[in-house]
Amino acid sequence: METKIDFGALKFNHAENISLTEKYFLDNKNSHLKIDNLIWAYHEIGQVIPQNVPKLFSGHIFPYSESYYEIECSYQLLKLAFYKYSFIALRNALELGLLSVYWDKDNNSESLIQNWHESKEDTPFKRQIVSGLKTIENINKFCNQIDLFSRIDSIYNELSDYTHTKGYAFSGQNMNNANFTRFNEKVILKWSKLVEKVVQLLLTIHILKYPIAIQSTPIQDKFGINGPFGGFLDVFQSDQIKEVLNSDELQLMQTISDNDETAILLAEWVNSQPDITEGDFKKQIEDFDRFLKNHNIKNLE
Repeated sequence: METKIDFGALKFNHAENISLTEKYFLDNKNSHLKIDNLIWAYHEIGQVIPQNVPKLFSGHIFPYSESYYEIECSYQLLKLAFYKYSFIALRNALELGLLSVYWDKDNNSESLIQNWHESKEDTPFKRQIVSGLKTIENINKFCNQIDLFSRIDSIYNELSDYTHTKGYAFSGQNMNNANFTRFNEKVILKWSKLVEKVVQLLLTIHILKYPIAIQSTPIQDKFGINGPFGGFLDVFQSDQIKEVLNSDELQLMQTISDNDETAILLAEWVNSQPDITEGDFKKQIEDFDRFLKNHNIKNLE
């Protein structure tokens, strides 16, 4: 006898999972806001990755952008109660986020990344990634007081248990309490703690590699909407990132940044520029609107 799948029932199941998850977050607004702030902070850190001429179109930004994509996927899978796969996506986000800094450890990611980016080379193992990160001076300064590498191992190993299904405890059946997707508040709490750990870790690694991220650089005040492409964060972006970090660890990162010669020189260069005039800023907006109109592009604002 042929087995028929009731796709209508499956659709209802997904809708119910989304509804229950949305209700959970409505009832736990602080948790929801915290997750949104974490994900947005990780979105913002990508702006600090250098985009100078040699790096443009090299694919060097791909590990970060794919990492951010995986975090967003993880969040959406969570809402559908595909819990195991939301954890797997979180592991992918962690690995790719670490790779983002690993490839640029010597500031030449545009060259080192090519074979991997073109799928001609396997992804480096974690031990190789960690070994590369250990060559970054500011990461070592931070690790003299706080052991980031033990944290990497702990989070990576826990997420890998879901990826490799380390027995029933790390199975989809256990997380859903069934052999189909089903809302489970305890899993959402677990995921919420892990996404915070992953995002905070990746933000820290990127800040230590690009310490200009937490210097005060008022990009819009100085350049309007035609600021440098990559390599800097505006003050409001930096503040969004600082908001989701541990205060003691942020203080240590700030000290490292304030003693980083490159970060200091870059911040001084930005702040030495004259503020853009109201007239020039208005002209930038008009030119941009004209560009959108001429190319039949809708202004997303």
